Amino acid sequence: MPDKSREGVFRKRNILGATLIAGIAFGIYLGQWKGFGLGGGWGLGKGDGETHVSLSSNGNTIPTLDPETDTNDAPLSVPKVVRVVIDEENFLLRQANDGSKDVPITLTNLIKLINQAPGDADGLRVRIYEKLTARAEAEENLKKELVKSGIPDASVFWVPTPIE
Repeated sequence: MPDKSREGVFRKRNILGATLIAGIAFGIYLGQWKGFGLGGGWGLGKGDGETHVSLSSNGNTIPTLDPETDTNDAPLSVPKVVRVVIDEENFLLRQANDGSKDVPITLTNLIKLINQAPGDADGLRVRIYEKLTARAEAEENLKKELVKSGIPDASVFWVPTPIE
């Protein structure tokens, strides 16, 4: 005959365990929007508690473009991976790691440049960085043009951390 006192303990323990697991899962789910949880982004190694964005150069450069001239006529050296920054409603080509050589480019010319980029070993053709001031409309316009021009999602990397 089973002991009634032990039966209640096992039942309470199972309920508490299931509640704890559900609470942790719910916290991780909410952490995606409220800023707490497991943290975002990819990576290996130890972190220092701060978010860092590295824009390392791959050796290929894009010549400086004059934003006042029509960039359709300017010859462009096509990098393996195009790095673009969205700032408010503007698109900027990132040429230096520190952001000192960001050159304005139109959306049409940006799409042409991305189509010409051969991509890196992982197949990435464009890395898209957003400043804190980036507008959602500019991001949506870029997404539409990427799809319209047939650039696969696997070739586009949206950097999850905003840059300054």
